[in-house]
Amino acid sequence: MKHWFSAQSPSTQASFYALSAAILAACFTLTIRFATQELHPYQAVFLRFLFGLIMIAPMVMRRGLGELRTKRLPLLGLRGVLSASEMCLWFMAVLYLPLAEATTLNFTVPLFGTILAAVILRETVRLHRWLAVLIGFVGVGLIIQPGTSAMHPASLLPIAAAICMASAGLITKRLVTTESTTALLFYLMLITTPVSLIPALFVWQTPSWHVLGLMALAALMMNIMQICNVKALQLADYSFFVGFSYLRLPIIAILALILFGEIPDFAILPGGALIITAAVFVALRERKFAKNATLSVPNVAAQDPLAATPQGIDKTNPPNPTPSNSLLPDK
Repeated sequence: MKHWFSAQSPSTQASFYALSAAILAACFTLTIRFATQELHPYQAVFLRFLFGLIMIAPMVMRRGLGELRTKRLPLLGLRGVLSASEMCLWFMAVLYLPLAEATTLNFTVPLFGTILAAVILRETVRLHRWLAVLIGFVGVGLIIQPGTSAMHPASLLPIAAAICMASAGLITKRLVTTESTTALLFYLMLITTPVSLIPALFVWQTPSWHVLGLMALAALMMNIMQICNVKALQLADYSFFVGFSYLRLPIIAILALILFGEIPDFAILPGGALIITAAVFVALRERKFAKNATLSVPNVAAQDPLAATPQGIDKTNPPNPTPSNSLLPDK
């Protein structure tokens, strides 16, 4: 089987890895839904990061503690707080919203990333990207239907999670210029674990072995998903890869229908189409600008461990395939 797979074309192999990553991201979300039906989302977030820390520890020990030297602990700390907040919001969205709706609204990460980059980093954003952002938010409006009785307050949860994720991504862009991938991932887990423990303590209940198994499985799936992401990006261009990341929406919609009897609202179709089209356009434009920038700047392995889509991963210098965070999410 291994020899047969190796004999396939790079595009076929990349398609396999990218599709596998999308399926794993969908399964991660479903696993969180099952876990949070028994366990409070805050506690589930803590267990997710705890297992992530346990899984990354052997890699750190193997590579040596020298890679962990840093002078940017404040930025790493802020990124950790944002990441823990994002995960708490996302896990609550997964519990309280139909999964297709939560996933679609979380695809707004690139849209908020564009806004934050313009406001905070003073990046130049041209008219066509602003139009894409506007189109994306029209899609958001179609789904959440603000100002009507159909609007569910929980619909704001995945949007707030997307804002936190985009903010953490901006910080990651700054950090990758000086920090190793090992340090980025280790400090993420090291900081988010105690940060997420604080809210978890207020709702703590002894988790069953069943839930512990689910959360360990979720962390493992994130591990494998990142490996698939990196493999796909090593074999194909980002423009080829990015479309696959949005396949988790139909996968989640189908599995949620089978497992939970959730029928997506009709507004998901036009709203999701607008959001995904806008997000793909923005992501590809950012990728193009990033590639132009690397012509004069040394290439650095970069990854937003919590991004729902793998923006910023350079296939010529991929990140270490270690647990994240989608993100999606991810997720």
